[in-house]
Amino acid sequence: MTGIAILVMGVAWGCKKPYLGPAIVSKDSYLVIEGLINIGPDSTFIKLTRTVKLSDVTKPSGELNATVTIEGDNNSSYQLTEAGGGIYESAPLYLGTNAKYRLRVKTASNEEYLSDFVEAKETPDIDSVTYEVQGDGVQFYVNSHDATNKTRYYRWDFDETWGYHTLYKSYFKIGGDGYPELRVAQEDKIYGCYRSNPGVQILTATTTKLSQDVVYRQPLDFISQGSGKISHGYSLLLRQYALTEAGYSYWQNLKKNTEDIGSIFDAQPSELPSNIHCLSAPGKPVIGFVSASSVKSKRVFVNNYFAGLFVPDYIAPPSANECQVGYISVEPQVSYQYRLKQVTGTGDTVLLNAEYQRGTGKLLGYSYAARNCSDCRVKAPFGTNLAPAFWPEAQRFN
Repeated sequence: MTGIAILVMGVAWGCKKPYLGPAIVSKDSYLVIEGLINIGPDSTFIKLTRTVKLSDVTKPSGELNATVTIEGDNNSSYQLTEAGGGIYESAPLYLGTNAKYRLRVKTASNEEYLSDFVEAKETPDIDSVTYEVQGDGVQFYVNSHDATNKTRYYRWDFDETWGYHTLYKSYFKIGGDGYPELRVAQEDKIYGCYRSNPGVQILTATTTKLSQDVVYRQPLDFISQGSGKISHGYSLLLRQYALTEAGYSYWQNLKKNTEDIGSIFDAQPSELPSNIHCLSAPGKPVIGFVSASSVKSKRVFVNNYFAGLFVPDYIAPPSANECQVGYISVEPQVSYQYRLKQVTGTGDTVLLNAEYQRGTGKLLGYSYAARNCSDCRVKAPFGTNLAPAFWPEAQRFN
């Protein structure tokens, strides 16, 4: 049986041919159009970038100085404003569902792109975002429904925010006079930080095989305690979109091409069924799919003290083995300022705490450590020391 299994796997592997689509083998750089025509009370954002080869080390750059317009089949037209970095935006348009819409893009090099008219979909509200402990982490779910049975195709994305802190806490900074002073203002407190990231999973679901348009306990993200994200509070902001059948097919194909490839039994990559066309060069590939819908959102916060899961204190690298603590004495006074500048002048070192003589309270000196051991803004994962407005007060770092 072992020999047969090896033979079967060898044949299967031999039948797998590398996918070399036009966007991979071509030397050209193709336009990538990301975003959604938002028909509700929120702004519309469209991002334009260019494809790069897998072998290139450069990141895709934004397509600048383009003209981006939303057109309705009712002869309406809305031009977006360039916001920088390839982002084009508009204020809330309140378009509604009484018309179909498309996107027109004209680049600075006079390439012109036009999407098909798409149905404008009203997205139902998110009923709830829930989570439960599973194994060594937390699994999130979404519940939603459409009482009119008109949605049927759903997509979600999310932003996650979590807290983390440094190995050492810095109570002192160098003041304007060149001498240590206490960190009093919140912006000067660098022990705890907050980091936000967009989710990378492609999350879709369809209720076409159900009698009722109900999404129940649709799995979202799973956060393991080993990631450190749930050790000091975790927030997930979920956004929900209604899709057309064609839009659902696009996202399903994108998921197969990006997330579901890994073994010889997985589906081969395929070209994505874009609804955007290059008018100036018919047949030229375009990456992306234009949809039109409203967006509904809901936030859930995970308290790191909730029952059922032991969440150890998490400290991002570097570890204690890599962080050594030094000490600078105020004596002799004649060389104190010089030695203080030697320690802190480059900005690579942060003062930690003061040491006082027992009984007299006389200042003896200060401990210090490398900045990436005591400043959460410069250590992985590079966040901000100012808590987001939605962060619970009891979960904030002091």
